[in-house]
Amino acid sequence: MPKLIRKFKLRSRVRMVVCVMCLYCTGYICMVLSRKSKIKHTSMELKDSQRDVVKKKHSCFIITMNASLESAQLENNITCHPFIGQSVNAQILSHVDVKIQSNLLRGMSSRGAHYTNNKSVSIAWNHMQLWKKLLHMDGSEDFWIFEDDAIITNQSISVYDQLHKSGLFRNNYIIKLVNGYRMKWLGTYELAKLKMFSVNDVLYVLKKCICSRQQNLFNVGAYVIDQHASRVLLERFFPMRYHVDIYLHYTGYKFSNLFVVENDAVNFSGRPSTHQSEEENFQRILLAFKEQLINIFSSDC
Repeated sequence: MPKLIRKFKLRSRVRMVVCVMCLYCTGYICMVLSRKSKIKHTSMELKDSQRDVVKKKHSCFIITMNASLESAQLENNITCHPFIGQSVNAQILSHVDVKIQSNLLRGMSSRGAHYTNNKSVSIAWNHMQLWKKLLHMDGSEDFWIFEDDAIITNQSISVYDQLHKSGLFRNNYIIKLVNGYRMKWLGTYELAKLKMFSVNDVLYVLKKCICSRQQNLFNVGAYVIDQHASRVLLERFFPMRYHVDIYLHYTGYKFSNLFVVENDAVNFSGRPSTHQSEEENFQRILLAFKEQLINIFSSDC
């Protein structure tokens, strides 16, 4: 009798393991099929968009706090003009979510996505001012937006030109010319590969964000945005809550068309972060890890 009971328990455990494995495999297959469906749908959208390639005008800006920064002159008579940003003041802080204002006063943050200090607020504010400026421009114009630690060369302009001439973008788009992952080992299921291309013997891959974030796509040091996307970002910007790179990701995926260029089309000077001291770095890493867990469990990828 005891032997029969042990055999029965063993068989029950085996069945349970098999059931769990079947559920896991079924879930994985559904995820893959869903992703393939999204990629197929994305490809169809891109084919449709290739029918009408509208010639765009461009304006280029460098966000900086350095009033003596000079303009950057590029090929094709393109000039990147300094956009002098604002430091945080009472008027800017009044637009920040009340709870986050309280956290800032106490020198803490409840989430990695939320502002961690006043400088992170001013950075988001200054990007927003350029989105607002674009909103009042001719609808056929794109803004190239750089932060002042970006090393701006003709290569980034050539990358954009090649992408635009291909007809991949029609309206409501954000094209990140750089990207960053903290946990790339999680995979990049949210990014569908759309196009491989070469500019001056450098290979690039264009990807589109097709599902809810699995991990944060950091860095807004260099990106292109059209008027429609600027309206989308402005409509959801207040009250202010998120670091601007995370806000661009969360909102850009859901309400716009968020594209990422890999390999990075822009290099950076390696200057230390202006909105994060060494003392804050450890706290920021912990908050980023917490935010990553939130993303993993809320992702539909």
